[in-house]
Amino acid sequence: MTATPLPPEPARPDDVAPTDPEPSASPGADDAAATSPGASAAGAGELAPARGVDVVPAAPPRPVPQRPWTGQDFVWWNTAGVLTALRAGRRPNPVSPVVDPIRRAFAADEVMLATCDAEMLVWRRGDATYNPSRGFFLAGGPVGLALTAAFFGGQAYLNSRRKRAAEADAVEKWRHLAYARLTVSTHGIYLGTGEGVMSIAFADVQEVQLTGVGEVVMAAANASGSARWKLRGQWAELVLVMWACRYMPTHPQLVGRTWLPADWFVHAAAWGYAVDTSNWPRFQPQVLG
Repeated sequence: MTATPLPPEPARPDDVAPTDPEPSASPGADDAAATSPGASAAGAGELAPARGVDVVPAAPPRPVPQRPWTGQDFVWWNTAGVLTALRAGRRPNPVSPVVDPIRRAFAADEVMLATCDAEMLVWRRGDATYNPSRGFFLAGGPVGLALTAAFFGGQAYLNSRRKRAAEADAVEKWRHLAYARLTVSTHGIYLGTGEGVMSIAFADVQEVQLTGVGEVVMAAANASGSARWKLRGQWAELVLVMWACRYMPTHPQLVGRTWLPADWFVHAAAWGYAVDTSNWPRFQPQVLG
């Protein structure tokens, strides 16, 4: 014989709060119970389907832009793409909207990447254009001769009034040398003026140091001569990346990524220009043996 189930025992009066004679469930209690972890509409022994949000984590929201996206940001973004391509063993493509038609001077597979207006400066006393044979050209040779021909022509000396002003100025600092068109290639740089075009191979460059946005100090040398100058131009960071990636991959500004503003990666991602830096060089501390 099967026993008949008894109805649930009614609640005792002393279990009910005196201020609420008819207690009711709190709002949303049933919904909370239905959606609480472990709750499922499946019966005993059945598999409960998992919700999508429990299986695939939600992608982090895109950062909110804090400032406008500028032309300089595009320069940095394209330069970052060149670095990624170089580190992957690929030949980079041109990144400048306009590239001057410069004849290749260093290799058959050389690619002209970018062109912009630029300014060259030299560290010296007095008027830098008064006497180009001192301060900038340390030892003459092909580098010095090419610069002399391209930037000075036959105007090696100025009038006596300017000469006296130059001699009176004994302050040593970076001084204007010439305006030029800078073209950056995979193998070097080209500096063109109305007098001609000078080419400098990255293989001859001994130093590239970023000193500001769009500004690098360079030093070049070969068997016959050497020179040192400051170059200001929109693609100055590209010069640093191209040279350092090939000839000094441990360059502090390359591995430290200080050629970019500190918050630039977040800024780029906020505008939809995220950069893959997984193959970029990183600082590797040396272990002392």
